[in-house]
Amino acid sequence: MYFVGITFLMMVVVLGVFIGLLFLVTNFELLSPEREGHLFPLYFILFLSLVIGATLAFFVGKRILQPIGDLRQAMSNVAKGDFTIQLQENQSLEDVEELYHAFNVMVEELNSIETLRNDFVSTISHEFKTPIATIKGYVQLLQNEQLTAEERQVYLERMLDGTHQLTYLTDNILKLSKLENQGRGLDFQAFRLDEQIREVILFLQPKWEQRHLILDLDLPRTIYNGNEEFLYQVWLNLMDNAIKYSHEDGNIHIHLTQKEQGVVVTISDEGIGMSEEVTNRIFDKFYQSDTSRKQKGNGLGLALAKQIIELHQGTIEVNSSPDKGSQFKLFLPNIPKNS
Repeated sequence: MYFVGITFLMMVVVLGVFIGLLFLVTNFELLSPEREGHLFPLYFILFLSLVIGATLAFFVGKRILQPIGDLRQAMSNVAKGDFTIQLQENQSLEDVEELYHAFNVMVEELNSIETLRNDFVSTISHEFKTPIATIKGYVQLLQNEQLTAEERQVYLERMLDGTHQLTYLTDNILKLSKLENQGRGLDFQAFRLDEQIREVILFLQPKWEQRHLILDLDLPRTIYNGNEEFLYQVWLNLMDNAIKYSHEDGNIHIHLTQKEQGVVVTISDEGIGMSEEVTNRIFDKFYQSDTSRKQKGNGLGLALAKQIIELHQGTIEVNSSPDKGSQFKLFLPNIPKNS
């Protein structure tokens, strides 16, 4: 509209100028062959037309077409895989400034997606490669006919562990994908939240008994309206981490408090804790502070838990210090049924 308005205004001005010149030529007979220099007005009109045309062309090229050309070049670079390019947003035309801003935001998002894709490919390839290589190695060992029954049983159990690791990774990826596609269309139903947490504790009993951990529980009867299937996954991930990173003979505290606005669940341990850098990134997909992979995991559990809590319009916070343990505090607001 800005360009159209300027063009229309220029045409009106040019029309006015030519009408005025035509009026002068007609009334004063400036183009009469009998008058000396009678062609001068014609030359003046031609010169004025060239000046106006050149001015309009320069304006259109500088203010309208050049920004479009810059955008075309930038988009060509993005098409070639350059997601670092940014356009100068400080432009004289508001529409061009908004267009450049939208382009810069788009490139930043594409750059984030590309980074996530690269991390995803490298992490997934590593996570799948390790158990697959393990299973392959034990399959080759089982081909040895001189193995004892005990050795065969050990190898089979280790192969089973590898398949469990692959299944766990695949399940978490599918659950994350399901959450991202499903959005806020979760089915909320009323259920006993305290009983659900107890079920998870019983399910993980072999793990915490093996490490001789002491559980401090405070789980009063609590009815909550939420998605029972996904919330079970939250408690499973958080408690499994608390067990995994606790010291032998340590303590784990699990408290449930019902408030007017909702419920608060705190899960804390006295284990190895985390640095501030790790604390700031633990909810990122595929992030693992233990790069050596000594601890089992794939960096998806906490990202999944955070997304589930947010789909319940809640919050999850972590407070941790190295060698002092970690505390996860979750708030789940009261949500109307089937909201």
